Amino acid sequence: MAYSDKVLDHYENPRNVGTLDKADKHVGTGM
Repeated sequence: MAYSDKVLDHYENPRNVGTLDKADKHVGTGM
């Protein structure tokens, strides 16, 4: 697997959510 469990856990349960809104269609999540 390319990503560690800690990284995958972070993407599924982000703990440092900033000003980017995932619901905004103009905002993409880089992965």
